Amino acid sequence: MAVTIFSDKCKGISNCSYDGICVKVCAMGAIEIKDDFPSINESACFQFGLCVLNCPNEALSKN
Repeated sequence: MAVTIFSDKCKGISNCSYDGICVKVCAMGAIEIKDDFPSINESACFQFGLCVLNCPNEALSKN
């Protein structure tokens, strides 16, 4: 299982209405910012799902 970011739904950290909440709530620090967009470090991600639950644009999903 992995967390997927849907680039068509993510507006980027600077345009996020919750100021990049996905990065802030990740307990493992597995979400990095690259060119203003979140990126999942799969080796650090334990798939707790807090990023998925908190994204206001539903741009993240656990597969």
